[in-house]
Amino acid sequence: MLKFYLVTDTHLWSVRRMGPSGHIDQTCTDESEAIIDSAFDILAAKEDSDIILIAGDLTKSGERPNHEEMVKKLYALKEKGKKVYVITATHDYGLRGVDDDGNTIGDDDGSVVRREELREMYKDFGFSEAIAEDKRSMSYVVQLADGYRLLCLNDDGNGRSFCGYYAETMKWIKEQLAKAKQDGQFIFAMTHHPVLPPFPAYPLVSQRDMLGEYEKTSAELADAGLRYIFTGHTHCQNIDSIVTPRGNRLYDINTGALCGYPAPIRSVVIDDKAVNITTEHVEDFDWDKGGLDAATFMKNRFNQLLVGIFDSMEKDFDDFCGYAGGFSVERSSIEKFKMPIMKIGKFINHLTFKKLGRMFFISSSIDFSIENVLVKDFLIEAINNIWAGNEIYGRTTPYGKAMYAFGKRLNPVAKPFLKKIGVNDLADFIMSLLYDETPDTDAVLPFEG
Repeated sequence: MLKFYLVTDTHLWSVRRMGPSGHIDQTCTDESEAIIDSAFDILAAKEDSDIILIAGDLTKSGERPNHEEMVKKLYALKEKGKKVYVITATHDYGLRGVDDDGNTIGDDDGSVVRREELREMYKDFGFSEAIAEDKRSMSYVVQLADGYRLLCLNDDGNGRSFCGYYAETMKWIKEQLAKAKQDGQFIFAMTHHPVLPPFPAYPLVSQRDMLGEYEKTSAELADAGLRYIFTGHTHCQNIDSIVTPRGNRLYDINTGALCGYPAPIRSVVIDDKAVNITTEHVEDFDWDKGGLDAATFMKNRFNQLLVGIFDSMEKDFDDFCGYAGGFSVERSSIEKFKMPIMKIGKFINHLTFKKLGRMFFISSSIDFSIENVLVKDFLIEAINNIWAGNEIYGRTTPYGKAMYAFGKRLNPVAKPFLKKIGVNDLADFIMSLLYDETPDTDAVLPFEG
């Protein structure tokens, strides 16, 4: 049996050294160091496992002081008997381009760490224990325990337009999977970018934030013998799988950002019967939270971003583009829709479910208990649920019934557009966002060795 803990997207920003960030997105940037300290205290106190994995984006954007603080914190965990294994990701060298040798493109003043510095900086947190390494990609394999290996995959690609594995790295990955099988070792992986979409609409708005060529790559990994991969980047909680035409399954366990709502810590137990995944959360951290508990404080911060998005849709398109960047949506991908977006913003900011029912002739599907609820407020809650991995609004709930009816009513008009993005039915697509039969916080996955 193997047990470990996993966190990701710590995005450390040290207010002590850097001052306030002035940054608003889904994460709690200024509070990140306090949240990390609390999480690391939780992990240090765990007596049931000494293994901790961190799946990339260790710092806000590669600032040298933030890396220095993160390294100190990791050494403190190591001194408390923990074995820490990390991969870095594009935020850790400032979201810059990478050349064919894996080095950061361009000159700079040294205030942001270059990619080629990261291996040495974090050598004691995985690299020094590597039993195999692909140095160009900064990927490596470690023997976690008798019978268990971890494939730590860095998917930086060129750092900008492509985050994934080049052909030489894929060849190396397949060699490591084959060697593990030959040696009688169970092997699983962690990488930063999601291998499967965390929710159906994700590739439509953030395809660049998926693992490069994810459909092809996920099938290749599955057919090469990989069964479980732990990912981050999306800041969402999700557990999903594919089965290839050859009958091989791959699970992607995507974990939300530690420094954002709901600050998850994954616990994973692997034995010869199952992969058991549970999630706990940072329940407090040293910050003036205005009398709020940690979850409410972080949720309010998230919702500050969401409310800003809805308001700016109607009133300030430039602000809207800035807010959308917090969800990794590029300005260039939405600028051509400026007028429709602003009209939709004006419409939705004042729309109640009662008005929705009347406008689309679905009043019989609008329960009296939600008639006066703003659709905007419901959408904000639905987004919270997606990020927390707990989509609860099935078709029999008042909200689910209303949104399903709305999707059915709009489906004939929307079909030409839906076809272009690979969606067959708008109502079913909406329900895939609102409801998941099993929460993505906890799962018992069948063991496939």
